[in-house]
Amino acid sequence: MDESFCGSVSGSKFPDGSPTKEWTVEELLHWSLDQYQNRAIEQTEQNIASLKDRCERECEDVMTLHALAADMASKNDGNPGGEGAGGEENVDPQRSENNAAEGGELATKPTTDAATNVANAAADVANAVADGARGGAPPRPPSNSIEILMIVGPHAPSKYLLRPRPGQPCLLGRSKGKKFVKNGVSLHKDQEVSTTHAKFVVEGGGLGGEGGGGPKFYFVDVGSTNGTVYKGEPLEPNVRLALENGTELKVGNSVLRVILG
Repeated sequence: MDESFCGSVSGSKFPDGSPTKEWTVEELLHWSLDQYQNRAIEQTEQNIASLKDRCERECEDVMTLHALAADMASKNDGNPGGEGAGGEENVDPQRSENNAAEGGELATKPTTDAATNVANAAADVANAVADGARGGAPPRPPSNSIEILMIVGPHAPSKYLLRPRPGQPCLLGRSKGKKFVKNGVSLHKDQEVSTTHAKFVVEGGGLGGEGGGGPKFYFVDVGSTNGTVYKGEPLEPNVRLALENGTELKVGNSVLRVILG
């Protein structure tokens, strides 16, 4: 579009206010173009803000994973004999002796150590699943996350793994927005659930549950229309409810069960 024409559109080429019968066709055309231009600018600003927010969140996730990887690497390097702060054995003692005799060959084979750690983790998961199959306790999520199991309602028996952070709660509601789908609970099939119904918050413990005896998780109804029911009683809006393993809550026509790590 010609710049001079755009400038004339944004100028006083039409009266103030909304169109009336007294307006000319030219004034109505300029008014329509001005409205379109304003909407286009507003939509562009919203798209830029959305992309910036997404980029920041993705960068935070990458940095968190990087910090975890660096922490695991430093622990492995500092515990060649398998004796750590928690007494965990991450490396086979016999292999450590062989590596020491070979002048630190372990440092030249990080891939082997990583494969061993992955294999050990896979074995732990397999054992946990086997215990559940034999009637034991079902496997639990990591200590820095919670699992939401829908046991009643249109979304049963869906599961949602949530990782709330201090100051960054996980949302629950009928919305299909990114925050609900990516790291929240989107109950879009339950029409009795509010668009933003509640949130899961965490305090203490830090990433991975280190320090302060582990993280503590809470459920907060943010003032939903139909409320939340806990043990047959409605929850007070905007009041935290401390979550325990097995806590059951009724939201709309759905019932969820909380599984803590």
